Amino acid sequence: MRTGKKPAHLAMTGAKAPRQLMWEAIRTLANSDVALTTYNVSRRSGQDDEAVRDYLRALGHASITQQVKAMGRDALWELLTDEGAEAPRVNKRGERQPPEAVECIWRALRIMGTLSAAEAVEQAAAGGAAISEHSARVYLQGLVLAGYVTREGGIPGKPGRFTLVSGRNSGPLHPIYQRCNYEQIYDPNLDRVVWVKGQQPDPAELSGLRIEVARLRKLLAELKSARPLVLYGDAWIKEIEDALGESSEVQA
Repeated sequence: MRTGKKPAHLAMTGAKAPRQLMWEAIRTLANSDVALTTYNVSRRSGQDDEAVRDYLRALGHASITQQVKAMGRDALWELLTDEGAEAPRVNKRGERQPPEAVECIWRALRIMGTLSAAEAVEQAAAGGAAISEHSARVYLQGLVLAGYVTREGGIPGKPGRFTLVSGRNSGPLHPIYQRCNYEQIYDPNLDRVVWVKGQQPDPAELSGLRIEVARLRKLLAELKSARPLVLYGDAWIKEIEDALGESSEVQA
């Protein structure tokens, strides 16, 4: 059955989820001279008008935003509570939602370095999310296939332990194991599909280098776009370009 929801690697833009982009646009507009309207949030975030309207309404039910005036298909909004950089997790009724279980598992892997499927369930529960041991094992095994973790054990009497590979800690966002429409791993930290079914993962050292190059290129793009606001920005840009072997003339 088709839900109309895009796969993560198509829905996310620049390693950010749609609601995160909407929330950043809401906060920016709320602190500017530009009206905080559905239309302006949509244009600034690059998201569909209907999706923006639904999120603003959900935030309204959570008393985070408030509609000031309806203007046909558009509306003027007020931000009542700025909850910080991370987009509030709310459903359409404004009810707070826990983080995804796999997000908790990935966070635990980054902190602890190694865990079993049973421990992954416990870590998810500690974060307020529920997941079965089987589902936790499936996610961890997906990370094995993509070369993010190694597996040891997994025989009767010796539960498998999954260990994060050195150099594969790509960032705070959890790699997404897409198994419905795609058999692949999408890493939002790198904003790309890093493994597809039938593909052998890169050796750990090569994977680490790829991640570091991707991180530097992302940082370079951010520095270039923010240069007027960044102290010594040109020097940093030159240093990163030299490291990547992509030196170019710095534009004034």
